Amino acid sequence: MHADLQHLLAKDLLPDVTAVPLDDLRVLRTDCSAAEGDVSFVRRVAQGRLDIVGHETRRRSGASDAEPDVSGLLFDLPDILTDSGPPADTTTSAPGGRLVAIHEPGTIAQTLVGQLDAAASPTELASLDGLDGDRLASLMDTLRAFEVELSTTRRRLHERIDAIQNEIARRYRDGEASIDSLLN
Repeated sequence: MHADLQHLLAKDLLPDVTAVPLDDLRVLRTDCSAAEGDVSFVRRVAQGRLDIVGHETRRRSGASDAEPDVSGLLFDLPDILTDSGPPADTTTSAPGGRLVAIHEPGTIAQTLVGQLDAAASPTELASLDGLDGDRLASLMDTLRAFEVELSTTRRRLHERIDAIQNEIARRYRDGEASIDSLLN
């Protein structure tokens, strides 16, 4: 795991959120949001790879003696990779009503993509028809485990962001912070 991600998820990072200065909370919220964007990006790439391996697995289970059908894969590719969510723009709504800013992937994403490539490289995905059944099943298991790990990390980041945001809102609500300070 990337060192910045480990830092942001460390249990001792926010032992008492009420004791952290407001400016530090804002910076931490920004850092957690950027990390969440990176994790979400790589999770989507992993899900795409899972979809491709799953398609090959289903293809084999229906016609194990048939030759690989590249034209069938190309025909199915839009369905394999289609997101049922809203069209991509600079922001999108995540489950739970969370507005997620989409930004250029950072160093956390680069590290995680490197880990994903080591687990299931694009080269290996390009030659799925040459893999035996055991390797294909192993690839599917590896990708699932990686995606689950990313989902867990993402959920933990959401919890951290929510705790920070709730504390910032509480300070404004209780008069400990003033909106006027943002305008100066």
